[in-house]
Amino acid sequence: GLPAFLWLSFTAGLLALLTPCVFPMIPITVSFFSKKVDDGTKKTNYGGALAYCLGIIGTFTALGLIVTLVFGASGIQKLATNPWLNLGLAALFIVLAASLFGLFEITIPSSVLTKLSGKSGRTGLVGPMLMGLTFTLTSFTCTVPFVGTLLVSAAQGSLLYPILGMLAFSTAFALPFFLLALFPQYLAKLPKSGSWLATVKAFMGFLEIAAAVKFLSNADLVWQLGWLTRPV
Repeated sequence: GLPAFLWLSFTAGLLALLTPCVFPMIPITVSFFSKKVDDGTKKTNYGGALAYCLGIIGTFTALGLIVTLVFGASGIQKLATNPWLNLGLAALFIVLAASLFGLFEITIPSSVLTKLSGKSGRTGLVGPMLMGLTFTLTSFTCTVPFVGTLLVSAAQGSLLYPILGMLAFSTAFALPFFLLALFPQYLAKLPKSGSWLATVKAFMGFLEIAAAVKFLSNADLVWQLGWLTRPV
């Protein structure tokens, strides 16, 4: 159902924060929106922090909208029943797991990131919003397994599932950046970055393997091969 799917999406957004591409950037980004004023205190650019988060949310939600427009309601639902598509999705999840295991990285072309990075220096709210968009794309190496999982999971639902799922995911993903901009004193309580991030990322790869087995099981059920039974 929709509530369970939205909860899954929100949880995936929080888990995506615990990856080596994202977690070390949280204190750096939050400190960017805090600056010292003449009396020695720090002043937070709340508008900029909000625009930055809206850039993140807008990018992921637009991706969900694109998936909806490309596949449509009937196309998304067919994904759940076609055995060949299930085999393809299983292969995709194995590739995503290999990425989390560190065998390779999935990246956005550097030319695209360079153009966006140059425009993110604009004043006002446009600059921070473009910064959020750029950060979303640069962190794609670590977030694509989560995003791919959610978009495929959206095949079980209706036309709005990809859009609402990406909205819930990106809200959870962006929320710590805004909250820590409001309360920067809590930055000191965050755990330090280190090798534990790579370990967490690798363990998440096993979740992708589990998802791959699930889609292999879907194909097995349609063809009635009896290979992936519950005991197996």
